Amino acid sequence: MKQHRWLMRYAHCQRVFHGWRDAAPEDLPDRSRSCLLDLRRIASDGEQGRRFHALVMLLRRGGYDLAMVPRLAFLQTGHRTFKASALARTRPFLEDQLPADFRPFDLCLSDGTRTHRHARRTVPVLTGTNQPLRPGDLPMPYSFYPAVWDNNEDQRFDDYRRRERVWRLFFGGHCSQASYRRIKKYTRLRPLDRYRVVCEVHRYFTDSTLSIQSDQQLESAQRQRHEAFVLIDNATYRTDASRWLGLLAQSDFFLAAPGCDYPLSHNAIEAIAVGTIPVLEYESLFTPPLRDGENCIAYRGIDGLRHAVARIEMMDQDDILRLRRGVIEYYESHLSPTAFCRDLENQSTLRLHLFPYLTPAAVPARRAG
Repeated sequence: MKQHRWLMRYAHCQRVFHGWRDAAPEDLPDRSRSCLLDLRRIASDGEQGRRFHALVMLLRRGGYDLAMVPRLAFLQTGHRTFKASALARTRPFLEDQLPADFRPFDLCLSDGTRTHRHARRTVPVLTGTNQPLRPGDLPMPYSFYPAVWDNNEDQRFDDYRRRERVWRLFFGGHCSQASYRRIKKYTRLRPLDRYRVVCEVHRYFTDSTLSIQSDQQLESAQRQRHEAFVLIDNATYRTDASRWLGLLAQSDFFLAAPGCDYPLSHNAIEAIAVGTIPVLEYESLFTPPLRDGENCIAYRGIDGLRHAVARIEMMDQDDILRLRRGVIEYYESHLSPTAFCRDLENQSTLRLHLFPYLTPAAVPARRAG
């Protein structure tokens, strides 16, 4: 029903299209590669447009000039903040206005056709989540909160990675019992909820948790080494969003507690990007999975969480540096725009899956014998 609402909102869809068309720059930076987006289903939006935003930014940062077929069914949600931001980084593709020197697009991503006549190669886009990934499916990586892209914070990752680490274990974010007592939309994996995770770590470090509740406390905490748990609960204090990655980059480890809708959260990806080691229970949702002791600290249940925190508390700097290198290598190899576009261009890629973290795990084939 949501997909076909555009028929009743035709005038609205036209306004979105005309606003997008009129605001599109005539001359975009010359890039070596071009990609046409031909999307029809608003299922491609993801969480309030975040998946579509991430797709656009991964392609842009990976070196693609982007155009998009103006499908009104898809544009019906184009006024929403994240989707509007992403659309502004594309230009409408109008077949009746092709220039005389038009060259076919290097790539087309489409959820409606397997071959586009104006592209050299077309990769189908999948949004369904009922089936596991199949051979030839490229999982689109989960990504940052859109503001990280929009504020060009990703251009500063090298700087963040080189910063001095003054905290051992950090958590920042909302963690109310009412909002985070269960995962609402993805129940195949049942990790401890965020509220219990944060409370348990706080309890472990009862006498040494540093709970930051003001700008003055934060300024002081950033100037001294803290070997236990640093906590910012957004219910009592929230720093400016522009400082978020800098806070992540101050800590050796980040308590990547699950979200409220899905286990996987933006914060885990942001931590990995700046070289901060995630502590989490849903490492299997990454593709490929994160590996305990190599690029994360993984745990299972309350007892596993306590053991993980004890490991972190006793870990020496050599092991922390080794883990940090593993985290950065994982980001560059599997989550970065360069890695995504490299894999997308690989001829073995047959389909792009926008929601791999929601699909069921593949069942390993049984060995003959």
